[in-house]
Amino acid sequence: MKYLSRRTAAALVLLSAATSGVLNAQTQLDLRTQTKSVDFQNATLTRPMRTASTLPSTCSDNEMVFLTSAPAGSNLYACISGTWVPEAASQGTLTVQNGGTNVGARQTQNFVPGTGIVNVITDLGNKLNIQQTVDTSTIVSKTGLQSGSSVFCLSVGNTPPNYSCALSPALTTYTQGMVVNWTPSANGTTGATTLNINLLGATPVRRADGVTAATGTDIVNGRMYPVWFDGTAFRLPSAEAAGGSSGGSSGPPTTITSTGAGGPTTVTATSEWHAPLAICVTGTGAVLTWNPPPGSGVAPVGAGCAGTEVNEAYASFGTTASSLQTSFILPKNLTGTADVSLYYVPAAAAVTFTPTLELVCTPSNGTVVNEGAFSGSFFAPGVVTGPGLSGSLAAVSATALTWPTNCVGGSRAHLRLARTAGGTGAVNMAEVVITLRRVM
Repeated sequence: MKYLSRRTAAALVLLSAATSGVLNAQTQLDLRTQTKSVDFQNATLTRPMRTASTLPSTCSDNEMVFLTSAPAGSNLYACISGTWVPEAASQGTLTVQNGGTNVGARQTQNFVPGTGIVNVITDLGNKLNIQQTVDTSTIVSKTGLQSGSSVFCLSVGNTPPNYSCALSPALTTYTQGMVVNWTPSANGTTGATTLNINLLGATPVRRADGVTAATGTDIVNGRMYPVWFDGTAFRLPSAEAAGGSSGGSSGPPTTITSTGAGGPTTVTATSEWHAPLAICVTGTGAVLTWNPPPGSGVAPVGAGCAGTEVNEAYASFGTTASSLQTSFILPKNLTGTADVSLYYVPAAAAVTFTPTLELVCTPSNGTVVNEGAFSGSFFAPGVVTGPGLSGSLAAVSATALTWPTNCVGGSRAHLRLARTAGGTGAVNMAEVVITLRRVM
């Protein structure tokens, strides 16, 4: 055996150390195959995945990335089947109660809207906004209730006795007890009257007793009737008698009141005096039932009674000044004030005119005259604007009018209905109705 010198041995040790340092500097560990049970809990810092402000366009399964631009708590994404999928942190369960009683505990809550409720749910990234509103097509709003549109049923272009109308939103079924504000588009006629709402089926229209069929006198064009469904038919709130003549009051008392302490001492009733201005004498012509003005005064002409206006007679007032007159005997037990209604049919939409009903009375022991000293103080509504639909029956009214001097029980009331010159079109005056009050 040869022995190395001390100098040679020292040189070999230095060479070995240098070679070892070079080799160590080039060595890299493969954590996948060269480690076992790796524990980083004592590491000063660990960053187990890469970060990015935008997700890479491609990925390999099980790859993960920390998205720095995502909201806090939603940064972690994993690649599943070649697609980046957000990995939300595990959520605890939420306990749901109903009136203090547990319904269940789940991680998922499902908000199901009920009838008339609308859910609007928005994901804001860091929270969910849940807003609930009402479906106004199902639930009546304050605005809709005030407008009355949900129960207003207007007939258009119907041929009596069969009427139809539509509610908005559309009615889906007839329900017992429902009330509809129905406005017919034509006067009633003979035959069994029916009403068909939103094409749900023609249904009988009857008087308030639910048995008697509504007749032509019960239904007036343009009036509103709050009809209710009794399960079989629509009932009118009351049956109105439209009889009477220019010679006196018509129908029985409609209102009776009593006053006095310790029992009735005074009983007051109301009755109506109906005065149509014209009647049909043929299928095509009408004549006036009120008298024309004397002298050079201009009278209106009879109209109606033809086509769709059969049995409907009017006094047609043009835009020039014109008038008619009549008279009748006031009841001997007349008391209180009077109410007046003037029914008319405008020849065009939104016609304007100025009517007056003048009145003077001759005492029962006075001299009979054809015309008194008329004045416009009894019923003068001023400028009247007709409805927006031509051919619609309308009315202008006033209540609690004071009878002029000498208009007492048993006296003769002289009336003059006039239209002041001007306005925007012809007006067909149909009838004057005066409500009288009498002591019973």
